[in-house]
Amino acid sequence: MHLLFCADRPFFRHAAVAAVSAASATRGPLQVHLLTCDSCPEEEARFRAALAPFAHVGISVHRVPAARLEGLFVDRHLSAATYLRFLAPEVLPEAVQRVLYLDCDLIVLDDVAQLLRLDLEGRAAAAAPDLGWKDAAQAARFRTLGIPLDRPYVNSGVLLMDLGRWRRDGLSQKLFDYVARHGSLLLRHDQDALNAVLADDIHLLDRRWNLQVLLLSPWAKRALPEDRQATGAARRDPAILHFSTADKPWNFRVWTRRRELYFRFRARTPWSRAVPEGLSAAQAWEYDLARRLLRLGLDLYLLRGAALRLRRILLARMERGRTWPGAARRPMNR
Repeated sequence: MHLLFCADRPFFRHAAVAAVSAASATRGPLQVHLLTCDSCPEEEARFRAALAPFAHVGISVHRVPAARLEGLFVDRHLSAATYLRFLAPEVLPEAVQRVLYLDCDLIVLDDVAQLLRLDLEGRAAAAAPDLGWKDAAQAARFRTLGIPLDRPYVNSGVLLMDLGRWRRDGLSQKLFDYVARHGSLLLRHDQDALNAVLADDIHLLDRRWNLQVLLLSPWAKRALPEDRQATGAARRDPAILHFSTADKPWNFRVWTRRRELYFRFRARTPWSRAVPEGLSAAQAWEYDLARRLLRLGLDLYLLRGAALRLRRILLARMERGRTWPGAARRPMNR
């Protein structure tokens, strides 16, 4: 069974966390492939060390020349590494006929062997529907990009690939050609390309294999009612949790549902006490405190938010002249 991660140097640590979670949940032999354009022996050694305790896991690091991704559209949110997954058919050994690509910002909670044995019914890939794909505001963009409106738009963070099909049909080159043609119109980069080029060639996965953590928030009840309704069973028993928004669990001062799972698995890697770059000494101390509290089941920012809400409620009551706990009673008129 083959797993694929793609990362540049800053994301080696997050790829390691995701890989450790997959290794922990999966019983059978796994070969973990890491595709990167960066040469960073120290980070690579740490990545290998994170998976060393798992006797059933092998590791292969594949370096891709940066020139291979030159000229592809990127923005401040994503680097060219997001397109590395398209190179899997070319870079991985010919003997590898099927691979499960996983984003670095997710946690695996169930045995991926179930997914890797899935019957794709002749299709080139499998992926789960993305959030909000039925939004009417997306329709015009989809038409411009040639993305079908009559089938679910999928999320590319969990992508089961039939590499034999990809090689025979030259799908990688078709995807790169599409990206080159549409450039800055690609709001979601590789994901837009996959939905346009593969279209009807994608088998739909159950959403438990790519449950986006945003759906666990109270906000989703109002903003994404259809997605909430469609993912009831998946939310109760997720196989893969995907931190797909900008509020990554490793960021400073974020409150993201289930981020304690990220730190639980990161504790088993050489990056267990790493802090984000650019923090002051005080901020680094706060970040480490939040991490330690999470291990005890306490969320510093959730507690802080609750305290601030309580303070606002009490102040509002005082301003309205209402009695609040501890306040002196007004004397009665006689």
